[in-house]
Amino acid sequence: MKLTVVIAVFIGIFALACSNAEPAPMNSSPLIRVPAYMDGAWLCNNSSSPLVDDLSTEQEEDYRCSLTVEYTDEFAIVKSNGIPNHDYESGLGCCAAEVEYEWKIPLNPELASTVTQAPERGAIAISVNGVPFFGPEEGPGGDAVALHFEYFVEDRQPIVLGLCGAHSAGTQFHYHFDGNCVHWHPEKEEKDWKDWDMAFLKTNEASPVIGFAFDGYPIYGPYGIDSNNVLKEMTSSYRLKNGENGYGGIDDWEYVPGLGDLDECNGITSTVNELDKVIYHYHASRISGSGEIGFPYFILCYSGIPETSNMNQGGQGQRAPGQGRQNGVPDLNNRPPMGKPDCLPANPPPGRDKYPPDWSDLIPCS
Repeated sequence: MKLTVVIAVFIGIFALACSNAEPAPMNSSPLIRVPAYMDGAWLCNNSSSPLVDDLSTEQEEDYRCSLTVEYTDEFAIVKSNGIPNHDYESGLGCCAAEVEYEWKIPLNPELASTVTQAPERGAIAISVNGVPFFGPEEGPGGDAVALHFEYFVEDRQPIVLGLCGAHSAGTQFHYHFDGNCVHWHPEKEEKDWKDWDMAFLKTNEASPVIGFAFDGYPIYGPYGIDSNNVLKEMTSSYRLKNGENGYGGIDDWEYVPGLGDLDECNGITSTVNELDKVIYHYHASRISGSGEIGFPYFILCYSGIPETSNMNQGGQGQRAPGQGRQNGVPDLNNRPPMGKPDCLPANPPPGRDKYPPDWSDLIPCS
């Protein structure tokens, strides 16, 4: 009789535990625990993803964002085709095309004793649509976002960022800042994709997850809960060094603890939407505590331990230390030659009404 009671109690406890557990996603073992901030965050993982158009070209593209996720004990293994879930602008690096990616995002991130610097160029994280987030620097070595906001004039190679802070380097589409348009639905506001602006972000609620860093920690949009439990726009803690303007890329910026809300990697430990508890996470920053643009825009380093296999994908390669600089100052006697397209694109660069003057001798692209 006693044995029967013990077995019945054990079965009851086991059933209760199972009923309180979060259901495992489809492509995972029932025993794998997916973090609440990741569960349901991925986009483009079904056939209903819309066809998207490259607004840099005259023709209509027929690409469709595609992503699959498989969960193991350690990782979310994300396979994507590199196409966003929104209309986009390849820009001067035209044209974006499907690329086979396989990303490994740690499921159980832990803070490390020291931070790990993110690649200066190339992929540093991925969006929830499977497209890579790149670091601040563009090909010639300047800050692509500072250039976009006209902090300096790029005389080494024309670089233009388009819709949602993104563009293409050959076939590889990627974001340098913003990345928040992945959750925007222009049809609900009777607008077009070309109308996107970060001013459309909701300011009265915390921003959703827009991506994941290679150490596994989530990246949220700009709005979140600060260390005082106040909802606000998160500000970065970097400022331009005296006399610098972004021409020298990352080297032109300095970290000032407490200048903004976020740490040196652009993260914070505070409450997030999906959990009623405090966790470490990153934010995409629009502005700095200095009032300048929000360098490093996504992240600059990893507070956790990054999965380095991801860094071999979608990259432009690391610049050599000091390349194009002398003691952190641009080397004006060793500039790469000015570059421009081989033929005249159908439309001016994204964000411009006219072609650059030095393109006047180009023959229209066929």
